[in-house]
Amino acid sequence: MTPPIVDPITSLAGAFATLQSGLAAAARIRETENLELEDTHARPADASAHLSVPDAPVLALRAVTAGYADAEAPALRDVTFAIPRQGHIALVGPSGAGKTTVFSLLLRFIDPAAGRLELNGVPYDRLSIDDVRSHIAYVEQETPVIPSTVRDNVLFRAPDATDDEAWEALTSVRLDQKIRSLNGGLNADVAETSLSGGERQRLAVARALVRRPNVLLLDEATAQLDATTEAAIQHVIATASREGAVVTIAHRLSTVLDADQIIVLENGGVRDAGTHRELLTRDPLYQEFIAALRIHTDTDLAPTEA
Repeated sequence: MTPPIVDPITSLAGAFATLQSGLAAAARIRETENLELEDTHARPADASAHLSVPDAPVLALRAVTAGYADAEAPALRDVTFAIPRQGHIALVGPSGAGKTTVFSLLLRFIDPAAGRLELNGVPYDRLSIDDVRSHIAYVEQETPVIPSTVRDNVLFRAPDATDDEAWEALTSVRLDQKIRSLNGGLNADVAETSLSGGERQRLAVARALVRRPNVLLLDEATAQLDATTEAAIQHVIATASREGAVVTIAHRLSTVLDADQIIVLENGGVRDAGTHRELLTRDPLYQEFIAALRIHTDTDLAPTEA
């Protein structure tokens, strides 16, 4: 028999844990309220909004060093590489190598401590944040959907786009038939649908494809998802890389094998760059990376024992 004092103590402990969570959430809300707003339109007075250098790569890092305020060492050190106007570039490397920092720099979430970034040959400091981000679409590894209709989710980046554009994006990620089967189609409320995790991820990728940008950044949108979603995203990468640039942070073997160029990052620097075949013959770290991906892939595909 449970002593009478146990239940009140258990309830008190639960209430205390809830209170702690609430206090942490309130602190985070206050922190968010105090964040300084970005001026996304500001650019130097003598800068033109339509500058472009002929034949320049769409994006480039030139001797870039960057880090974070609370870090003891830079996340990137003297990094230089260019992203061509067309093709698929994959960033690979161990955790902490600097892959996410590269994306943060390209999106102007942070600025470099040294060196410069360029868009179409123009230094970032000659452009506004809007100038840069208008050329880029970014899909996170776990991109959320918004609590609204399918249409609102797909057209979030371009609210003035048409339903035809929404269907075109959904077709690109092989989700159009599923959406047509829903009660309401584009008007279906995402929260009330039977969309799986993989289908919701494809919905988020479709959002990035409406009025397809010059550069598509994918923080490995196929990681830890089903084979159907992986196949759909690989189709998106193949199609988009023929029309523009696709840059992926790679966690899947298929993503690496299909890349036109692979950049290997280690300890905040560029260790090597080349095709899969080239790197496999000369770089021990890349060989280890591929071996680990093969093990992970084989595990994913192995049948489950009854």
